[in-house]
Amino acid sequence: MAHLSSAEIAGPQVAADRWTAYSVTVWAICMLGFAFDIYEATIMQLVTPLLIKEWGIAPATIGNITTVSRWVGLIGIFVFPTLADLYGRRPVLVLTILGYSLFTGLTGFAQGPLQLLIFTSITRITLQGETPVGMIMVSETAPTKWRATALGGLVGGYPFGYMLCSLTALVVVPLWGWRSLYWLGILPALLVFWVRLGVKESPRFERVTRAMVREGLEKRLRIWSPVREYPREMLTATFLYFFYLFTWIGWSAWMPQFLANEKHLGFQTTASYLSIWMFCAIFAYYLCGWLSDLFGRRYVIPGFVLPASILLVVLGYLDSPSSLFWVGLILNFLITGSFGAGLGYNTELFPTQIRGTAVGAAFTFGSALAASSPAIVGWIATSHSIAAALPLLALSFFLLVPMFLFVARETTRKELADFVGQRT
Repeated sequence: MAHLSSAEIAGPQVAADRWTAYSVTVWAICMLGFAFDIYEATIMQLVTPLLIKEWGIAPATIGNITTVSRWVGLIGIFVFPTLADLYGRRPVLVLTILGYSLFTGLTGFAQGPLQLLIFTSITRITLQGETPVGMIMVSETAPTKWRATALGGLVGGYPFGYMLCSLTALVVVPLWGWRSLYWLGILPALLVFWVRLGVKESPRFERVTRAMVREGLEKRLRIWSPVREYPREMLTATFLYFFYLFTWIGWSAWMPQFLANEKHLGFQTTASYLSIWMFCAIFAYYLCGWLSDLFGRRYVIPGFVLPASILLVVLGYLDSPSSLFWVGLILNFLITGSFGAGLGYNTELFPTQIRGTAVGAAFTFGSALAASSPAIVGWIATSHSIAAALPLLALSFFLLVPMFLFVARETTRKELADFVGQRT
């Protein structure tokens, strides 16, 4: 890839040290987009016990559906961030939000496991494409001083979306059945109008585009450029995505089944527990992001991850509803808290010129391996129990500790790079 001149690299800083109306609007829209895509992803987790009973299928079947649909969704993770490097962050954000909203409604018409697999897989192409594009948009527009807090708050849309889904399930599932959760998922399409009216293109992206035009450089797909130019960063980002997602996908996909059936709490109690856990988790994202901005990710992230890894194993041995609630609450707080500032870190490793392509590629590689988690847990659950699979999820999460302590370089409060050849 051609490098830009030092004159272009020495341009003015884009991010400020304070929030503006524009950066707050971008953050709010991306956070809501994240919340609504998590709403869709949460539906299957909540209705898994109902699907197993209604269709008479084994737990492993649901695990396989979740894993295969996530593999299909890798198309979106790879393609949409790359398109964001070519055509801009804003139009791609609109496309992904509109896509997953419409396809979520379609999933409500599934009549069996095969149709559920097909509809869910199509939905995930746009669903999983929105996540990295939103992260990139926020990282490029948030003030440098509070970037980790902004990214933590962005992913804080996860518990909001999860809580919204679980509370909605408590009301609509007893009245209209599990399909109504999918049909209500069409509503986020309205967010597209706000995006089109309230969000301009990322200033960093526009700056790089103008510089490339002046230099006579053509924008085109350069898939392997991040690997050639930033091999260490690509490897670091890929491992971080894998360790985070393997644990979280396995945990979130099977926790409703673990609580409702394996621990005999029932659907209503499980939905109530998860709603409370996710409400508390909203604050965890901001807390971890804020602490990371103050002290750096190197020690803050391990401070959340290490105790979570221990509690993840402990949870499998608990039986009383009160102990399951309190340990699960603390565990979920620690896991989710590290997620926003931890995953958002990867967007800070690469320059604006190839940020979408690099993040999309690393996300794809890490997710491809991590997507096997629901199937692996499902196989273990079919042969033994979900509790027997929790130590495996704990091991994956624990490996984040040495990654942040010894491998990942600190980028907190450092200005983002814009052009290939720059380093944060």
